[in-house]
Amino acid sequence: MTEPARESASPSLRWLWGLAAGVVVLGGLRAGRALLAPLAFSLFLALLALPLFDGLRRRRVPTGVAVLVTMALIGVVMALFAGLLLGSLAEFREVGPHYYRSLQERAQYTVEWWEGKGISLPDWIPPRYRSPEAIVELAGGTVRGAFLLATETTVVLLTLVFLLFEAAAFPEKLARLPAPVRAGVRQFARVSGELQRFLWIKTAMSALIGVAAGLWVALLGLDFPVLCGLIAFACHFIPNIGAVLAAAPAMVIAFVQYDPAKALAVAVGYLTLGLLLGNLLEPALMGRRLGLSPLAVFVSLVVWGWLWGPVGMFLSVPLTMALKMLLESSPGTRWVAVLLDGGAGAPAGAAATPLGDPSTPAAAAPPVSDRS
Repeated sequence: MTEPARESASPSLRWLWGLAAGVVVLGGLRAGRALLAPLAFSLFLALLALPLFDGLRRRRVPTGVAVLVTMALIGVVMALFAGLLLGSLAEFREVGPHYYRSLQERAQYTVEWWEGKGISLPDWIPPRYRSPEAIVELAGGTVRGAFLLATETTVVLLTLVFLLFEAAAFPEKLARLPAPVRAGVRQFARVSGELQRFLWIKTAMSALIGVAAGLWVALLGLDFPVLCGLIAFACHFIPNIGAVLAAAPAMVIAFVQYDPAKALAVAVGYLTLGLLLGNLLEPALMGRRLGLSPLAVFVSLVVWGWLWGPVGMFLSVPLTMALKMLLESSPGTRWVAVLLDGGAGAPAGAAATPLGDPSTPAAAAPPVSDRS
């Protein structure tokens, strides 16, 4: 092969090797779902808990006590969330049969009304979802999902304990590393700090939307406002379809308890909350620096959902944000981060120097303090 032919074939080979490596990585992520998904959730939970843990360490609290206090606070929050959820589900179980009969009656009336117009709604429903076995399968899947969630929660909390202990000893380990390795670790620490800010804003906005949704449902006189608020809180972490998933249960409750007009009022309230809080206030707090393009958000939802299921959908945006920030730190992969970016350019007032250039103050790694 001549030299020009070899040079022209080299980029193609690089792309082929890159594609093959990507397939191998995706296959490994999917095959290791049972281990990697709880570990990823533990890492992001650790990012939320680190400010409290670091604050206790700066006040000379022993490491064991700091871990115990941090885990106790996390346990209280999780227990409160679980208590509210279980209480709402117990209440729903008591009135569930009544709601099921009412829903059947309204659905039958709706089907008959449309059939009078010459439209057969049952023909639009796949046959497998019309049989009673589908409901039994759904119930069985819910029970299995609850058991799996309890198991993964135990793994997540145990992993979080070890992560906090490791965070306390990390500065000493960092000081013993070679200088080039320390620079790379500090770059990763900067990415972790930005991701931590993103997670705190996302969690706060999810809590605000959950409270607002619960108050709106209660104001309309619907049952289960606490359950609707908890669903809205959890679904706000899921991009694109999260708003639909949050509004659907409240709309069904309004439809069964009242009428379609009340269900429409619920939808309008959720849409308003999504526009004001999710699409205006949240991006303003995060800034363009942490933005992702709508296409990147949708693709990340599909890919991470396929890889890790509901946990992947829940973590799709934080995982993609972490990937984007890591890609920005390398000149060879910065173009991929640009494609993922949701802004048209750098934020106003920002320097025009490339991200990750060590000669600029904005990209300089933050000093790592020695928490003794």
